[in-house]
Amino acid sequence: MRRGGRSGGRRRLGVLVAAGSLALVLVTPGQVALADAGSNASCMGHEASGVSPPGSSSEALGGMRELTEFVRGLGAPAGAIFSFIASLHEGSHEACDAALE
Repeated sequence: MRRGGRSGGRRRLGVLVAAGSLALVLVTPGQVALADAGSNASCMGHEASGVSPPGSSSEALGGMRELTEFVRGLGAPAGAIFSFIASLHEGSHEACDAALE
């Protein structure tokens, strides 16, 4: 009688599928997905998508982490600032930047 029987074959098949999937991910070149908040988003959504992923915007090369550090350095509670920005719905990143100047 064989050890493992039918479930052993399924287990091996699962391991092979997982290994093949991992190999495919490792050899397939990745692409950067740029965020797009859309016209209905709040200005916080536009700001976040405008600096994401990190390195995609000269406005904040470090992405949201850099933007958050900047806001914390302003001296006011960061949550209040982010809440205010999120309350604005100007329709585009550029319009939000103009409203926040």
